[in-house]
Amino acid sequence: MKTRLRFIIETKTDGRQSEFAALMGWSPQYLSRLLLGDSGIGLRPVVALLEKFPDIDARWLLLGEGFPFSVNLDAAKRHLLRLLSLEKYMPVMSPTYLKLITENGFTNFPPEIIAQWEEALQKRQEAIDSAMKRSATDR
Repeated sequence: MKTRLRFIIETKTDGRQSEFAALMGWSPQYLSRLLLGDSGIGLRPVVALLEKFPDIDARWLLLGEGFPFSVNLDAAKRHLLRLLSLEKYMPVMSPTYLKLITENGFTNFPPEIIAQWEEALQKRQEAIDSAMKRSATDR
């Protein structure tokens, strides 16, 4: 379990033990004893870790089985589907909206905004179609 605790420290605070101890509300000496102790890690620190970091998979922490972090696949799938549905509007989005998506992961735009994008996309397509027709007749 000490190896898994070291992994958590590395993941959550880039290996900075004093920062991790402070994050957990532990003294650096207590954390050091957990990492060096021969008797293993007791139940209280395990519970504290699971409470502080709900994304840690308890089975992995306790038994070393599975993956370190739980993944909410349903939420990830919904988010990905929303991103995919917005992708077609990206050519007509303002830089502000693009930044909301790319930097903040925001995908819950109101229907009015999506309707504006839909209209802009349609106008854009009509302009492209018109240009293609003109190009074809100019030959």
